Amino acid sequence: MSERPSRFDFGDSAASYDEWYGTSLGRTYDLYEKRAIERVLPDPATGNRLLDIGCGTGHWSAFFSRSGFVVNGVDVSPEMIEIARRRRIHNASFEVADAHALPLEDGRFDVTVAITALEFVRNAEVVVREMARCTRRPGGVLLVGVLNALAAVNVGRKADARPPYVDARFFSPEELKALLVPFGKTRVAATTFVPRSAWAVPLAPLTDLLGRVFGTPHGAFVVGQVLL
Repeated sequence: MSERPSRFDFGDSAASYDEWYGTSLGRTYDLYEKRAIERVLPDPATGNRLLDIGCGTGHWSAFFSRSGFVVNGVDVSPEMIEIARRRRIHNASFEVADAHALPLEDGRFDVTVAITALEFVRNAEVVVREMARCTRRPGGVLLVGVLNALAAVNVGRKADARPPYVDARFFSPEELKALLVPFGKTRVAATTFVPRSAWAVPLAPLTDLLGRVFGTPHGAFVVGQVLL
């Protein structure tokens, strides 16, 4: 029997997966994660074909569509893909696929992204290699966003030993850089300096600004960009 492609089966939680984004804390994290990705996202005028690895319910695919990209989302979970298709996101299509062996031709996309996906795949190194294969050279871009192993919020998630985080492989900024640097010019930064407690969420604009100004490595979300 072949190995499972994912560390956690998201099929059972597909219907409720997006509920977190409806909470005050979820909306805040989502806002600052998207701002972090916007800072490194290429202009779609330079190439608008985008591959969204581990697209899940299409939450980030919708964001990339609104940013001007034509999106192809892939996920190993049929339940997730069904929900993404039902959203009818403009200029987006979705298919079930294992990111370790993508059924896509070389160099097809201008930008390939994986947002909170590498933590849950069986072999992140293989998936990044597939991402690079499917992205044009020269001039293509890889974008990766992962949960930071150094962030208190993620340390707490691990300590709680609850799925899906107990099964996840979190990355520190240095670990993500080591994963990406073989593929091209790489920059990595910790982002999303949001207070852990819901009562402190109003302080997020200040804490995020200070975290970015001082360049601390403990933000909840690590963003990596690779220029191929």
